[in-house]
This record gives sequence, C-alpha cells and structure tokens, in this order.
Amino acid sequence: MSEIIAVVEKAKGERWERFRDRYGDWGRDLALYLGKKGFGIKLRELGEAAGGMDYMSVSAAVKRLEERVDKDAALSAALHRCRKDLKMSNV
Repeated sequence: MSEIIAVVEKAKGERWERFRDRYGDWGRDLALYLGKKGFGIKLRELGEAAGGMDYMSVSAAVKRLEERVDKDAALSAALHRCRKDLKMSNV
C-alpha cells in the first residue's frame, strides 16, 4: 500500500496526510481503488492504511471512484498516470 500511496501523492502533488481525510478529495479513493482492483488488497487492510476506515466505507469509496472516473477528466488522467507508474494493466 505504501507504493500505491506514493504514486497517488505524486499524481496529486501533495502528501497523503494532507488529502487523506479531506472531504470530497478523490486521492484517498484512488489509492483504495488501486489497492483493491490492482493488487487485491483486502478491504480491511485498505481501511487500516486509510486511517481506520471500516470495510463498508472502503467498499463505498471504491464504488464512488468507479462512478466518478468517467465524468472527471483530471481524475481519469490521474488514474492513468498511477496505473502506468505502478506498471499495472488496465484497471
């Protein structure tokens, strides 16, 4: 998860601690999405990495990102950059 967070920090241009708990910020949801869809990390583990979220909240965050990515060009570009940096196939 630390590698995913580092890549998302790079894409956003700010530290995880600054955006992780910011309301409406897509950075945390992107990291959770990449962890779940790209690496199969369990929801519980993702929640712990995100500051103690429960698994249902993590699941909702992943779904929220999936719904938002097609409507938000900046988010779509960030997802593409992160996948490339993590050497992931199309997630």
